[in-house]
Amino acid sequence: MLKSLKSRFRGVKVQKLHAVLMVLGCLLTLLLFVSSITIQSKYRKIEYSMNDYTECNKAIYELRDACDFLTNQVWLYTVNLEPEFMANYFREYNDLRRRQNALEILEMTHKGDVPDINLQLAMTESEFLAKRECYTMKLISVAIGFPEAYMPEPVRNYQLSEEDMNLSDEDKIVYARSVIFDSAYLASKDRILSYANNALSSLINSYIIEKSTNDASIRTAFFRQVVYISLLFLFCVILYILLVVLVLVPLNKNLMAIQKGTKMQLNGAFEVQYIASAYNALCDKNAVTASVLKHKAEHDPLTGLINRNAFDQIKTALMGEQEPISYLIIDIDLFKKINDNYGHPIGDEVLKKVSRLLSEQFRQTDYVARIGGDEFAVIMTKFGDNADEIIKRKIGNLNLALQAKDENLPPVTLSVGVSYSEKGYIPVLVEKADRALYSVKRNGRCNCAFYEEIKKKFNLGGKI
Repeated sequence: MLKSLKSRFRGVKVQKLHAVLMVLGCLLTLLLFVSSITIQSKYRKIEYSMNDYTECNKAIYELRDACDFLTNQVWLYTVNLEPEFMANYFREYNDLRRRQNALEILEMTHKGDVPDINLQLAMTESEFLAKRECYTMKLISVAIGFPEAYMPEPVRNYQLSEEDMNLSDEDKIVYARSVIFDSAYLASKDRILSYANNALSSLINSYIIEKSTNDASIRTAFFRQVVYISLLFLFCVILYILLVVLVLVPLNKNLMAIQKGTKMQLNGAFEVQYIASAYNALCDKNAVTASVLKHKAEHDPLTGLINRNAFDQIKTALMGEQEPISYLIIDIDLFKKINDNYGHPIGDEVLKKVSRLLSEQFRQTDYVARIGGDEFAVIMTKFGDNADEIIKRKIGNLNLALQAKDENLPPVTLSVGVSYSEKGYIPVLVEKADRALYSVKRNGRCNCAFYEEIKKKFNLGGKI
């Protein structure tokens, strides 16, 4: 039928045109994606380079500051003769270890490079000065009579020559100051500074070169992105024009027919004509089947009650209500035995009878549904303060009617669990009503129970 329907129409097929344009658009999108990945990669390189530069730059300054700090503490010790400066010196030298940490940071990313080599030379020069500084501190410590047991280990282990030991205390101090302030010491300090500056200069140059290279790559990638985006925009415009001219305009002419539910005119592109023809065929069928389909979608075919799907929609709609509701789960006691002993046809008749009696007992403002094999549910609205008594009476009436003598059907009973909500439907109502139903089942069936009453018993030590 579809083939014969298609053969009746002639016109421009926008599907093929759109397919070609979509393929080109996908290719451009792929190129745009690749370009974005490239930009992201280059940006990450710049970010990594910047972070590396920042960390290494900080490390170089840390080494310089640490070297200057060690020198200052030695100078202060020789001038003020206070042992705390010697303690500060070795706290930096042994504990803080800023010079060693700076070298480790540079080695992680620049091992063997110019910055690393220069910083290694600065460290070597600093260690050379450290020996002279230990010698100076030993002279001062002996001169001021500082106990050897309290001297830091490098100072304590430094052996003074016999000539040094023969100097007077005052001469030891004078000589120690001359050693720490002489031209050789200062020249060594200048070399440390020069090495650190060389490392910093090389690091800056390396960062500038790498950043310039990555910036150029990013600019190129951005230019490509602009081109790809422009082409993609052009294809979108073309697609839109084709959609308007070949599809939307013809469909707009039939808009009134769609709104009124009448048949459409066969005009426009091939696809539009085909859709119009199919729509016209559906209009003919829908008029006959619409009411039947709606009823089947919302009602249980056996009992005629609302089915689970429609009941779920009702529950969703009641979530926004501000009035209280009650939720009942109703179960036919020992229904399996009825099917086993009397057969499924009798079981179906029992279900129909229960459904009919439920519809009679509850009001039109209540919602009665079959939600499972032998399980029913009711949502009651607009009830007064004596809801418990009303529900008990209704369930009692139902059980009396179902147990009355009937030549065609066996007697049955109902077990019911009830829960309440102060404002509209809430999902926990199902669980609460189910717990109340379980309590009825466990205590002899053929009755109804309310969750709040069961909860009170539980809180007092009773079992649910």
